[in-house]
Amino acid sequence: MNVILDAREEVESELKVFTENRVKFSLRRLFWMVRKIKIQYSAVLSSRTTCNQNCMISLETFDHHQIEVSMTARDQRMALEMCLKKIYKLVQKAFRKSQKYGRFSKHVYI
Repeated sequence: MNVILDAREEVESELKVFTENRVKFSLRRLFWMVRKIKIQYSAVLSSRTTCNQNCMISLETFDHHQIEVSMTARDQRMALEMCLKKIYKLVQKAFRKSQKYGRFSKHVYI
């Protein structure tokens, strides 16, 4: 699994390490299914509320499903957590659908 971190501003090294560890931990059961994951942080400028940090995650599975999720929260860590929770559910759904239609076997060797 390739984790690509993209941001418009300079990202702190602590946030980079946290992001990589959190992604690997939250997708630990389905990491073999994910080929590439791209995480992009940005700030929402015209926000009237305190939720002004945006996190967008796009990933590609081994059976070429593209999944994208975007969330806005108070800080980048919370936005990442919310995105990863949603991504996990969507990857599980894609896995079940692929198994149902026979496009994906139970045992995939990388």
